Order: sequence, then structure tokens, then C-alpha cells
Amino acid sequence: MKPTTEKSLSCAIFGHNYIRSKTNIDHTAEFTCTHCDTVVLTDEHGNFDTNTVSNSQIKDTLKELYYLTRRFSKLKAS
Repeated sequence: MKPTTEKSLSCAIFGHNYIRSKTNIDHTAEFTCTHCDTVVLTDEHGNFDTNTVSNSQIKDTLKELYYLTRRFSKLKAS
């Protein structure tokens, strides 16, 4: 891994120094690195997940598709 800035050099050597920046309603937390400003989220199980716009859009779309398939399967069963 080749760091591109001097800020990320310490994170590449020693690891990130995360602080809690935000707690969400769904009991997930948002952490920010004090050195390189990298933002990560925790999921429901406590695992770290990177926070990207495309990632959140994909998750939202998959959630909507899941709810649609559940709703239509209930209509077919009735």
C-alpha cells in the first residue's frame, strides 16, 4: 500500500485512530480517523463498513427490492 499524502502515512504504518463522530438511530456508529479523516460505519453486528455514496445507494436500492419482493410474495400467497 502506497500512501499518497503525509497524513495517511501514519495511518499506513500504525493504523487509524478512530473517534466516534456520530451515533445513528438504528444503533450504528460513525467513526472518523483523526489523522486522515477516513469515515467508517459499524453495522448491526459491530463490523466496520466503509461509507461511500455508491455503497449507501446500493444498500438502499437492495432494501427497497427486498421489501417489494416480500410484499408481492404475500399478495401471491393470499
